[in-house]
Amino acid sequence: MKKVAIIGCGPGGYYAAVRLASAGLDVTLIDKQYAGGTCLNVGCIPTKVLLDHLSLYEHFIESSTKKKIFSVSDAKLNLENLRTFQSDVIKQLQDGLNKLFKKKKINFIHGEAKLLSEKKVQINSKEIIEADEIIIATGSKPRTIPGFQFDKKVIVSSDDIWNVPSLPQKLLVIGSGPIGIEFARIFNVLGSNVTVVEIQEKICPILDLEISENLIRSLKRRNITVKPNFASKLLEKKEKTALIEFISTSESKKENGEYDQVLIAVGRKPNADNLGLENVGVELEPQGFVKVNQYLQTNIKNIWAIGDVTNYPQLAHTASFQGRVVAENILGKKKAFQGDFIPSCIFGYPEIAFVGATEESLKLKNIEYKVGKFLFLASGKAKASGLTEGLVKILMDKVSKKVLGAHIIGPEASNLIHELVVAMQNNLTVDQITSSIHAHPTYSEVVLEALEDCLGEAVHV
Repeated sequence: MKKVAIIGCGPGGYYAAVRLASAGLDVTLIDKQYAGGTCLNVGCIPTKVLLDHLSLYEHFIESSTKKKIFSVSDAKLNLENLRTFQSDVIKQLQDGLNKLFKKKKINFIHGEAKLLSEKKVQINSKEIIEADEIIIATGSKPRTIPGFQFDKKVIVSSDDIWNVPSLPQKLLVIGSGPIGIEFARIFNVLGSNVTVVEIQEKICPILDLEISENLIRSLKRRNITVKPNFASKLLEKKEKTALIEFISTSESKKENGEYDQVLIAVGRKPNADNLGLENVGVELEPQGFVKVNQYLQTNIKNIWAIGDVTNYPQLAHTASFQGRVVAENILGKKKAFQGDFIPSCIFGYPEIAFVGATEESLKLKNIEYKVGKFLFLASGKAKASGLTEGLVKILMDKVSKKVLGAHIIGPEASNLIHELVVAMQNNLTVDQITSSIHAHPTYSEVVLEALEDCLGEAVHV
């Protein structure tokens, strides 16, 4: 029976483990922390517990105060109970994974793993196991910026912000990517005075410009201060606050601010050190990522790498899909990883989701395209729900009529995007997508009308 050792029990590692064990292989899964990795324990799941409930709370308060739909004299958020629920959800999912591992006869070991050779893995500097195939799925850790060191109290990362004893009155978020934006929204609803600073010209630089502009308006409506084109410098860190200097990157201008907490949200770097990769000659890319081919295989033929440790979009669903690809390759199916149509999402209200090209990138490449747009404000479902913020934007190739990019800001964006992912993955034309009947009244009709707008056929524009 072929033996497989998987280092890292995040979405990629455990997905590969289950697939391989289900196929009858002898699988050992090693992680120095908990089942589920960053995503389950300090990332995707705990943030979504907060964002979902805080968005519900925000919508309820608006319905009570502005629309007078509810008459509530003292609607309060119980943060302690919310945190308890958050912990319960994490534990339930951890327990579910541990039961799954037992059911599939996966040997799950808590410990630090290190490669001794191409087929030997040492655990906790003691136990040595042998494996025919090894998968590196060790994930990533938060990056910092020059002059800032994490102390887990005043200067914090997205991994340890959960452990702060009290809510900051003033929170500075350095970095306006998905992690920064989500935490800005969380602490804004919880009552903190939030400032988001971004060194680049565009807030959330990965977004289509029009979606970014909509996001900025949304943040400002919620009294979140937004500062694009500013670098940040730590002037002084006191026991309970930090004094920050903001230096404009576009003009000769400096500003100062003092904050109870500074969240560094400038991305994550691969966990590729202290794994013994040098012992077997596994090649790394200049940025520290494990170098892989299209099959997610390293330069050592029986060693594979998946997830955040590779130079692909650092998303849980990227990792889990890569886990599936590597499992199939170990089983002899020779499957290449196709990463062209990976959807990205930013949660909270309004949600953001996108896949494919931005309008700016198409202009740079001189690709001829047509834009289709539809506002949630014109949707019957959105009107009925009272969630009318945002739009769907489709970029269609002018000649082939295929979707080049899709961008959504609004309710249920993270669910709506998948229709467009499937369409792009399968080379469907806009005509083919619009030939499918969309139920009424649903948010999916906003996608349909945006697609029809590409063809000049939208009804409610």
